[in-house]
Amino acid sequence: MKKSILILLFTCAAFTVSCTPRTYEDISEETEKSTSPTYTANIEAVIKTNCTGCHSNGGQFPTLETYDQVKDATQNGNLICRIDQTQSCGGVMPPRSAPLSRATIDMIILWQKEGYKN
Repeated sequence: MKKSILILLFTCAAFTVSCTPRTYEDISEETEKSTSPTYTANIEAVIKTNCTGCHSNGGQFPTLETYDQVKDATQNGNLICRIDQTQSCGGVMPPRSAPLSRATIDMIILWQKEGYKN
């Protein structure tokens, strides 16, 4: 009986100490920040999911279908300014859905800072 109570107390103590108040989003942000993003592994999926519905051939300018087009829009256009809610340069993109998460915007900025790795 004493052994069962001790095991129960130890188990409860272990769970109490091991729990942290971090959310899934916190952990995801840390993972994204700790990696070196590349276009193929990280950026392409974000752009295809959130941008190419409108920004494709025959759609709105700029076209964002290829690595070179996205890189050019980031270097010479205002892609980061338009997706980053903290800057003022026109309407926030994407316009018809929720804004991109801060972690995603930071990942794109890091991709830019690290030289647009493909």
